[in-house]
Amino acid sequence: MKYLGIDYGDKRIGIAISDSGGKIAFPKKVLFNRPNLMAQLKSLMEEEEISRVVIGLPTAAGGKATEQTEKVKKFAQVLRNTVSISVEFEDELLTTHLVEQAGIKKENVDEAAAALILQSYLDKLHK
Repeated sequence: MKYLGIDYGDKRIGIAISDSGGKIAFPKKVLFNRPNLMAQLKSLMEEEEISRVVIGLPTAAGGKATEQTEKVKKFAQVLRNTVSISVEFEDELLTTHLVEQAGIKKENVDEAAAALILQSYLDKLHK
């Protein structure tokens, strides 16, 4: 079972993909948030034979919803309406910060954050 991880942003969408066993997440690419985004995601999911999508859900301290939380939820609903694959959320608290602290190049931050989000989800599955 292969998983797709998404770090959603207003401009850039970080993408990560798991190995075929669904145990290890790898940064894949960055897509730009443009009108053809859903078509690009659908094509990528078909090409990679993705079974489940995991989207990072941003929240404020204490788990409170923010404006970005609502944007991500709307994005997830559009994605659910576009593909027939399960779409789930994973808390993304501090993922971008952790990636930046690790010294990842700016152009790779989004896909690295997507890999952290996906890896967190996969680790919980395989406990």
